[in-house]
Amino acid sequence: MNSRNVLFLGIPVLFLGGYAFLNRKPPETSEIEYRYATVAKGELMRSISATGQVVALTTVDVKSKAGGKVVKLAVDEGAVVHKGDLIATIDPADTQSIVDQASADLQSANARADQAEKNLELQIAQGRNDVEDARTALEAAKVRYRRAGIQSKRQPGLTKATIAQAQAAYDASVAEMERMQRVTIPQMRRDSQGNLSQATAQRDTAVSELKRQEELLDKGYVSGAAVDRARAAAEVAKTSYETAKQRASTLEDEVKANLEAQRRAVARARAALDETQINIADDDISRTNVAEAARNIRTAEVALQRAKDNLMQTEIRRTEVLAARASTVRNKVSLKNAQVQLDSTTVLAPRDGVVTQKYLEEGTIIPPGTSTFSQGTSLVQISDVTQLFVECAVDEAEVANVKIGQPVRITADAFRGQPMDGVVTRVNPAAKTENNVTAVKVRVKVLPGGKVRIVPGMNATCEFITLSKKDVLIVPSQALQDDGTVQLKGPDPKKPISKKVEVGETGNDSIEIKDGLKVGDEVVTAKIDLALLRDTQKKMQEAEQGGGLAGGGPMGGKKTPNRNAKKPGGK
Repeated sequence: MNSRNVLFLGIPVLFLGGYAFLNRKPPETSEIEYRYATVAKGELMRSISATGQVVALTTVDVKSKAGGKVVKLAVDEGAVVHKGDLIATIDPADTQSIVDQASADLQSANARADQAEKNLELQIAQGRNDVEDARTALEAAKVRYRRAGIQSKRQPGLTKATIAQAQAAYDASVAEMERMQRVTIPQMRRDSQGNLSQATAQRDTAVSELKRQEELLDKGYVSGAAVDRARAAAEVAKTSYETAKQRASTLEDEVKANLEAQRRAVARARAALDETQINIADDDISRTNVAEAARNIRTAEVALQRAKDNLMQTEIRRTEVLAARASTVRNKVSLKNAQVQLDSTTVLAPRDGVVTQKYLEEGTIIPPGTSTFSQGTSLVQISDVTQLFVECAVDEAEVANVKIGQPVRITADAFRGQPMDGVVTRVNPAAKTENNVTAVKVRVKVLPGGKVRIVPGMNATCEFITLSKKDVLIVPSQALQDDGTVQLKGPDPKKPISKKVEVGETGNDSIEIKDGLKVGDEVVTAKIDLALLRDTQKKMQEAEQGGGLAGGGPMGGKKTPNRNAKKPGGK
């Protein structure tokens, strides 16, 4: 059996062995060993990680639009340059001849275009004005037609609704008049009479009470205060009586005024109803307006077609002018491009920065100009390294935990164990999918003060901190049981004690303990059955040697030795 067959056989044996290890009951002679961890105070941290590359604040490729031999390259990698500094000089001889040719072609094209345009200028202007006037008239006629159609469709319903509304208002006024006569006015009279009777009774009662209190005062049975209260009550009752009496005397005048007001309201509602019925004639007017607007559209269409026919007579000459002007434009662009290329034979730094890459050397011959397929030849790359960033891709499932301003710990692959501080400055608004993995690009600013010097292009890992609690009691995550307890080391290390604890936040690989443990306690992090482990390893070795999962040969018989199998522990 070769090494590949041993590997394929070992995988299922390892799986079955692990299953048996987790599910079988340990024998009475099992050797149990515990792994302990010491409870201590420290920083509880929860974070997510992503990898990326170090980039500069900005990076720009300095390109040459001119072609020819690079006669001077004034900078080298690592050089500090300022805006306007010389980068390179390119031989201008070939570019100058292109400028002269383009200038002559432009002069010839301008002469031809001027001659063609003067012959046509007046004719085109008149024809264009006629077409625009006819088109404007047609659009106006269409607008009037649409407006008349809308009004014609809406008018019958509007008239009907207006009549119905006026009829309802009239019926409501009449009903209100009847309700006032039958209910409201009789009730007002009953209420007024009742109030007057009640006020009269209260006045008489208060006067009698006052007289009785005065008699009792004369006999010395009550105090003067009681008489004063009775006198005040009598005055109040008299005032209420006078008010009720006055209300009863003016009630009929109020009734008459209300009836008269309601009669006028009924009259107004009737007049409005009559007026709406007269407006039925508006329906016929709106239909007439639609027909007239349709005729105006046909007239405007005929006028527009006539103006277009007249303008067609000038289109032949117009195309000649357009062709001449197009030739002029082409020649202008050619001259401008040639002049730009000539000016570009001296290449200057477009901004301050550091030369981070040099693409060619002096003496190199580069192709000329820019085109659809070429954006010029790159000479050097200038980067602003005053501020560095790490651009990394965060998985879509974890990007919700990344926020602008969030602290980040950055570790460069070149300086492992020496983290730097950073902060999230940008989270891209759109995700990208590559190799069936969807991620969001995040930009992390490297904060100053680090002890290591990183440069653009380095690989780095960003740890986005979502929780940080310092100086708290923590234990490894595997120490906490499902029932909220931990196994605490007792007098006998092989017999740990179960203890209930109160937990707080959960970190990457540890848990905060709020109550139940103290610094220095030792808790179980792993329980190993050594006998079971040895038994499983023995079966795996037998399987690798050809014994099979049950310990027998390929057909269940005697074990067949495998000369090619590797010995346990061998290479």
